[in-house]
Order: sequence, then C-alpha cells, then structure tokens
Amino acid sequence: MHRLVIGIDEAGRGPLIGDMVVTGVAVSSSVISRLEQLGVRDSKTLSPGARSKARAAVLSEVPVSFVSIYVHAAEIDSKNLNTATLEAAKRVLLLVRELAWRGGEVEIYVDEIKGAESKLRRFSMELYGDKLVVFVMEPEADSKYPAVSLASIIAKTLRDESIQPGRVLFGDYGSGYSADPKTVKWVTEYSKVSPPPLIVRRKWRNLERLAPSWWKKSARSLLDYVKRGEA
Repeated sequence: MHRLVIGIDEAGRGPLIGDMVVTGVAVSSSVISRLEQLGVRDSKTLSPGARSKARAAVLSEVPVSFVSIYVHAAEIDSKNLNTATLEAAKRVLLLVRELAWRGGEVEIYVDEIKGAESKLRRFSMELYGDKLVVFVMEPEADSKYPAVSLASIIAKTLRDESIQPGRVLFGDYGSGYSADPKTVKWVTEYSKVSPPPLIVRRKWRNLERLAPSWWKKSARSLLDYVKRGEA
C-alpha cells in the first residue's frame, strides 16, 4: 500500500521585506520518482523561470495537495523567527491532514527549523498516531527529499509573486534581501522620506544600520505598526 508523503519547507525567512511563506505538500509515495523526472529539486538551484516551469508541470501532471501559510512581517517581528516558522508548520500539517489524509501510513519530511524537531515530531504523532512511520527534520532536506523540494519550489514561487504588489505601491525594492543592492538602495532612500510600510521587518538588525529611523528593538504586536506617524 502506498504511503502519504508530506514535505514542508519555507521561503523568505531572512529578508528585510515581505512575508515568509511556509508550504506543505502531500503526495502518494508512488509518484516520488515522477517528481524527480519533472525537474523537482531544491528551489535554490533553479532559476525563477525553472521554478515556475517545474511547479506548473507537477501541478498539471501529478496528483498533489498543498497548503501555504503566509507569515506577515508584523507577526515575524512580534515573535522569535523559529517560533513563527514552527507555528506555521503546525498549521500546515493540520490543514494537510484535513485535505489529503485518508487513514493510511504517513511519512513527513521537514527542512530544519532550529530547536523545533522534538516539538514538531510530537505534534505530528498527535495528528497521525501509529500511522506516522517516518518523521525526518534535517538541514538541506530540500536537496534530499523530493516532497520537500516541491514544497520549496511552491513556497519560493509564491513568495516571489507575493512581493510584486509592494513593488507597484512603493517602488522596486528588488528581492527584499539585504544582500540585494536594489533592496539596500530602496531602504536607505525611502526611509528618508517616508514611515516604514507594513511589509518591512522592523526588528531586523540590518535595518538598524540601513534605516535607523525604521528600526525597532522591540515590536510586540500589530498595534506597534499602526500608531500615529508609523504606518
């Protein structure tokens, strides 16, 4: 009997700007080899065009269920990043269970979330009981397990798409990462003439250097973003 294989990965943990997207995919173990044939691999090794092509090919040819959670900049600022990622991964697992599980055996593969392995393992056991036969969380799982690779591709393409409206509203800020010269230029210049848009992660240390007036050492809740003169 074929097992349900679940892969979980995220995109956008580290940028100054934009959401983090946590995605879980669920496929039958019978189609894992087909994913590899369709070009599914770690999204970091693929160009944006290749990622989009692989996603389209898989979703049109392979029975796949997937769930993506968007974690907003304000939520990331109000929590530890690993905590926010773990909470999103739990929500993904809950939704995938409702969407795709039919009572059979389950394998779960997760790209590493620092300090979360035992917590997510325990949560997964609560969801699936003795039907959970494999649980793996490890670094670079997206380069080792096709289900995680597919989750990586979907998360990355959705994140890329999600930052487009902000570019229309606020100008082209590039990828949103502090290693991107276009992002650095936008943050440095825009912060001189405007309060920070809600898409900016205000607790990031790089922001203290690039835009001191935007940086906040502590940002406890969404209310912190909507006080007069700050949003």
